[in-house]
Amino acid sequence: MVAATGIRILSTVDFKHNRHNLYIVALSIGFGLVPLVAPRWTQHMAHGLHPLLESGILLTAISAVALNLFFNGAKGDAAEAIEAAKTAEAH
Repeated sequence: MVAATGIRILSTVDFKHNRHNLYIVALSIGFGLVPLVAPRWTQHMAHGLHPLLESGILLTAISAVALNLFFNGAKGDAAEAIEAAKTAEAH
């Protein structure tokens, strides 16, 4: 269900005119696969962080937000935010 919803959301993303969006999706999915590929990657980190870092969905979401801020910045205006919210509600 999560994957289907994600695919539906990603179908509205402009990959053609903003190439950074493709990088954001690819890198975020890669970060989300880390717990699956290397399950012991958190063994030397603080124990309190393990529940957060062992969740692929959470790692994907955090990395997507961080990469979006890095690549696209927070330069959107209120009108764009309202339009994005309306589009999200329509789905």
